[in-house]
Amino acid sequence: MCIISSSFLIFHNVDKVVYGFIVLVITAYLADMVIDTNRQAVQFTIFSRHWERIADAISHEANRGCTVINGTGWYTKHEVKMLLVMCRKIESVTIFRIVKSIDEDAFITQSNVNGVYGKGFDKIKIKEARRRASEKKNAEAAEITADSPVNDTAL
Repeated sequence: MCIISSSFLIFHNVDKVVYGFIVLVITAYLADMVIDTNRQAVQFTIFSRHWERIADAISHEANRGCTVINGTGWYTKHEVKMLLVMCRKIESVTIFRIVKSIDEDAFITQSNVNGVYGKGFDKIKIKEARRRASEKKNAEAAEITADSPVNDTAL
């Protein structure tokens, strides 16, 4: 940003500075989209009387798991089953197609999710080497403390 701002001193033209900032923002946005496109995930919450058929279809056709949650509709006071589904954003059209082909009246919510980890998604990345080195250092310090003779006369 400093380089773009300092270009005013060279060109003495505000238009080029504004254009530079616009290009910077667009480039940063597009780079972020390209890098994170594969990692974007969504969460579906599906309310339907045909929850079993929908869950089976999602499992077999989309190869995604479903979690069945028991609930109570407060307005109707009836027991309901909710399906919770996590999938990649690119698979969301498939989930909508499956649900609508089975139950046109299903109530569906879709939410963007940050950080889905586990089978079928990203793996949790932790710095194992650093953790192991720290544990080894702590174990060695404990051994040295345990092995050192205690001088009672100094007390």
